[in-house]
Amino acid sequence: MADLPPIWFDVAPDADYYAALNVHRDASTEEIRRAFFVLSREFHPDKTTHTDDANQQYPRLDRAYKVLSSQPLRLAYDQYGERGVVALEEDKSADEWAVANYVHSDEYVQERVRVLMRRWYEKQLEAPFSSHTECEVEVDARDFVKHPLYSLQQVFNKQFRMIGISQMVMRQSTSIDVSRNTTVVVGGYLYDKHGLGLGALTCGINYITADPTALRIHLNSEVGWTPKLSVHLEQPVSSVTSCFLMPELTVDGLDVRVGVNHVMRLLPQYAPLQGSMMLSANTGLVSSLQFHQNTWQSTATAAVRAQGPSLGLSVRKQVTTSSSAKVAVDLGVGGAALTLGSSGKVSRRSRLSMGLRFALQGISVRIGFARGSVRFVVPVMVAPLSTSNAWNTFVAATAPFLVAAVVRQVVKPAHKRKQQAALQSAHARRVSYLMEARRCALSQQTLMEKQAAKNTAVEGGVNILVARYGQHPSTAPTNPESDSSIEDLNVDVTIPLQFFLQNGRLHLANTSKAGLLGFYNPTMGLYDPADTSHPTHPHLYIRYAFDGHVYEATFGDLQAVELPSAHAQHMGQVGQIF
Repeated sequence: MADLPPIWFDVAPDADYYAALNVHRDASTEEIRRAFFVLSREFHPDKTTHTDDANQQYPRLDRAYKVLSSQPLRLAYDQYGERGVVALEEDKSADEWAVANYVHSDEYVQERVRVLMRRWYEKQLEAPFSSHTECEVEVDARDFVKHPLYSLQQVFNKQFRMIGISQMVMRQSTSIDVSRNTTVVVGGYLYDKHGLGLGALTCGINYITADPTALRIHLNSEVGWTPKLSVHLEQPVSSVTSCFLMPELTVDGLDVRVGVNHVMRLLPQYAPLQGSMMLSANTGLVSSLQFHQNTWQSTATAAVRAQGPSLGLSVRKQVTTSSSAKVAVDLGVGGAALTLGSSGKVSRRSRLSMGLRFALQGISVRIGFARGSVRFVVPVMVAPLSTSNAWNTFVAATAPFLVAAVVRQVVKPAHKRKQQAALQSAHARRVSYLMEARRCALSQQTLMEKQAAKNTAVEGGVNILVARYGQHPSTAPTNPESDSSIEDLNVDVTIPLQFFLQNGRLHLANTSKAGLLGFYNPTMGLYDPADTSHPTHPHLYIRYAFDGHVYEATFGDLQAVELPSAHAQHMGQVGQIF
């Protein structure tokens, strides 16, 4: 089976009530009322012989009129669409939001809608704030690796425990937005080492404005075994440089840190370097330099502390879109360490990582798992450092990745079939939407035919000869032997445009034409909505006659339409061009 083309379709778009009534978004209540009554003469079931079509299409007009003629509902619709209208209608604080003489001010209604929508979004997210959790557990398994069989025999004997927890750290914080620029962070951490534990409550306030030149303030405090209060002040001095000051008060006294962040470009063809330097009265000097180019990211650090100088270098390579590999080297007075690691996505929001660390303290395997804002890390000390242990550990750690690569080649066809099934489902939803949209458009055109014929007979006015909406008729593939279907990339909208003629002139608002009566978007899902230059992005193509001449005009989907148009192309005399 051939691969299906990509598609950008999830759910059917909401109805455009302004387009349904063919009014501007800033139309007055009287203009909305007048437009609704004009359409009702053709769409009301009591005023047409096409009763079945009218019974299906008139409720849409009635719904659009009720929403746009009510100031509270219209405010909700303008801000949040149909979802905001439904939220306001379900609100129990008012018996009827749609009454014409509703007394509350617009500010009250807007605030009420914001509250209701915030509640709705909170239910969708299942939490009113974001939470971050980190848990790191260091496991000492050297005795288990050295005597595995004996360790398994004594696994339930507490006197011969071969696996121990040497250290555990857990941090959790919750961010609460109190204003547009201010965030309160409340959390805490627990620390345990060889059975001795302590913890602290943390609280902070972050003030960050959208102005890139404004001062940024971070206030943090800890209440626990070692109370601490710190302030981080960062002030950009240019587009590439910012300075920061960090006074910190602890039980040991006051520590002041000063630093600078700077972005530099050595050569125009290379990516910029990001450098930083920080000087502390207690901890010494720390500097770093970071380079990011395409799929490579390198970081070099140098520090001069009381314990002695240290150097660090790490290189990360993005192997695929979902996996990466990392190599890091650390040198210091206390020894050297080499770290090899890799990470990859296991789902849309989950990532699994694994690393090996060779240091004088021993060889450890580091396993990590992250999902959203929750992160778990488990370093496992497996053996003392030696050549044989290093080689054995390296083989044992890399063997699963080799096996996984082989298995991936086996399951790759199944994964591809799963992707194809999801793509087929999206295509099926699009076809279902197009079938229903086309049925509604044809039903609406049936109700428009009578008035369209009257408008065409007006002397001295614009006469719509043919109109198509969608991809350009000269490039859109069609089957000349079959009738119009959902596979066509443009639709005939001649009757709707004839219907919208007023006094021999055509006026359409600057909104998507897909929401107009008798219209639908046949190219829905075939292009990225953000790409307005895509060839399948819908346009409106009109050939019309005016004052004995034939003209052609093309309009963008969001462009206002005025006929006759000064920008139309002259095609010839009436009777020569059809």
